[in-house]
Amino acid sequence: MPSLRAIASSIFALTLVSSAQAGARAKTNVTDADSALLISAVSDVSSYSSGVSTYPCVYKVNSLETQTTSNGATDYNFGVTGCNAGGEEFVGRCPDLTSFAACGNYKIVVSSESKTSKPKVTSVKKQTSK
Repeated sequence: MPSLRAIASSIFALTLVSSAQAGARAKTNVTDADSALLISAVSDVSSYSSGVSTYPCVYKVNSLETQTTSNGATDYNFGVTGCNAGGEEFVGRCPDLTSFAACGNYKIVVSSESKTSKPKVTSVKKQTSK
């Protein structure tokens, strides 16, 4: 039978592992639900943080990294092929890559505090070619 000290040590170790993982960014396979979350967020300009001034349309989702923040929210860091739609009325899904200027690869960060809260677009950055 395990001693109380062994049980306490195990619980402490699990707590340390959990807190260490809270800030780790993890590459994730993109699901249909993830893509729907992204399109829903970028299509609703009222969900954009005040510092975001690029209004993207998304042609293709290329990658996804997720990160749990200290307050329990999840940040979704999407790598996409898309365009700067140039205005609020054209955000969402791009029909092609010829309709708008400034098409290329973008990183779009969407934060979701819970499954029931409205996702928020916190960052849109065009990626430069190396």
